[in-house]
Amino acid sequence: MGYMCKNAKSMFKSCVIAWTMLVLFALIACSDGKTALGNSAESGNPEIAGVIRFEDGSLAAYARVAVVPASYSALAGESLDSVFIGSTDSVGRYSFDSVPQGGFSLEALDSATGRQFLKLGLLPPSDSNALDVDGILEELGGVRLGAHGFDDGTTGFVYVPGTTILRPVTVELGNIFVDSLPADSLYPFVFVSDDGYALSLEKGVEVIADSTVSVDAEKVSIRFKVPLNTAEIGLSEDLMQFPLTFYLDSADFDFTGMERFLGNWTAVLCGDTIPLDVSYSDVAKGKFTFWTRIPKLRADSHDTLFLSFVEGENLSSADAKSSVFSDGFVAVWHFDEGADTVTDATGNLYNGVPESLAVAEEAIAGSALHYGGTSGSVTIPGSSSGDFDVALKDSITFSVWVKMEGNERSRVIFGKGASQYHLMYLAGTDLKVWLYEAYTDEIYGTDSTTQSARYWYMDSTVVSDVWTFLTVVQDSSGAKMYVNDSLIAAAPAIGTSGDKRITDSLFIIGKLTYPRDSETNSVTHYFNGIIDELHVSRVSRSDAWIRASYANQNPAVRWPVPQAVR
Repeated sequence: MGYMCKNAKSMFKSCVIAWTMLVLFALIACSDGKTALGNSAESGNPEIAGVIRFEDGSLAAYARVAVVPASYSALAGESLDSVFIGSTDSVGRYSFDSVPQGGFSLEALDSATGRQFLKLGLLPPSDSNALDVDGILEELGGVRLGAHGFDDGTTGFVYVPGTTILRPVTVELGNIFVDSLPADSLYPFVFVSDDGYALSLEKGVEVIADSTVSVDAEKVSIRFKVPLNTAEIGLSEDLMQFPLTFYLDSADFDFTGMERFLGNWTAVLCGDTIPLDVSYSDVAKGKFTFWTRIPKLRADSHDTLFLSFVEGENLSSADAKSSVFSDGFVAVWHFDEGADTVTDATGNLYNGVPESLAVAEEAIAGSALHYGGTSGSVTIPGSSSGDFDVALKDSITFSVWVKMEGNERSRVIFGKGASQYHLMYLAGTDLKVWLYEAYTDEIYGTDSTTQSARYWYMDSTVVSDVWTFLTVVQDSSGAKMYVNDSLIAAAPAIGTSGDKRITDSLFIIGKLTYPRDSETNSVTHYFNGIIDELHVSRVSRSDAWIRASYANQNPAVRWPVPQAVR
């Protein structure tokens, strides 16, 4: 690849560029279907003539046709003589009475389909016979050109002298992508930046229809370091197999053009590749959410995780993604898939069935679901028994982020029926609390109406319209409830219930269900607001685990923060 540098000065003034684009539009896109100045298939003594067809052999009627002098420069804003502009007739024929004497190209465009034809390097006929040049209209192609020596964001134009090709381009991740090019060998192929520097290929670029050709382009590789300074979050003990999340967006790195690349993200800690799940990806917007499993998150340490994207690598497998949540986790729902799908990130197949939900306008990580207050829920098939069938002293941990809208009505976050266990917000006349209830089969007293015992844990520090992290931990001693990073209820209130403990209900997010034989309405307490990042594990997590999870997942804290490695 050759390079040249020059001062473009007036060539790049906006008035010239605007005039150039207007000229090109008039040449190729604005013909009224009539042939200019007698250049038609009916001309008496043409110098060039032929037939333009589509790839299937059908004739291209009224296609725009132009003869372009080899000396023509679209970049310089030159106008094309009207004698070199025409169109095919009703059966795809064209002809021109005159052609440029110094050589020329033939261009054709079907405006309805966008298909084009280009033939470079034509010379005037040496005798009285007309040049016979037929053309096939093809899909457009593109070129990926390695932009060595140019910074990302550099703008300019790519043009091919002797054609009407002029494309505004921007350097993206070390590459120039030139779209909408006709299939042919394009030479010379020149990029000129707005500051006057140029890159010119030493050989022709062979454009292939409906594909992108790579020319002198290296694989895209992006690297970030993620400092794990646990002193910043006050981690008091080592945590084993800890799921860590972090995100990237356009404020961290300019991902412009990344939608063009396929590749793989990897995470490396202390020289070892660790499991990584890209739970949310909006490449066009440059937004990514990652989850990885840290083998040992050390207290008061300064470790560094390295995150890399390499073009062309195999994409992450489902096994690698699910292994992020392999240590005691039963189900993890990120709610990143939209309003119609809820996937269990553990691979345990506790995939949810959403109903009457919408994608929320904000989220803790990636995306989240909005619940309307009068309908909407996520039901987990296969959850009536097994991992979700727990008694009060069984080991289990639930953690979830919620953002309530208002506080006037009670609402359930999740639960397994009205008389096994559920986490909710309870709004009474003099009471507004977070409430976790669990039922047992134990009978207290001699009251003949008692069928089960009811344990509940409450906290009155309820704030609506604010993201709140709620965690419930059960172990052999009972249950505890945390709000954000604080333990608020370690000892339960205990009472009796006239309802029998029912264990065969499904686990449902966003509403409360009653047994079918109950006199109470079968469904009530629909959630109103946003629910995100609901994690369930059959392990009793420690105080340090909960506080680290809160600091890590809380967007107001944003720990850790990835840093681009240049």
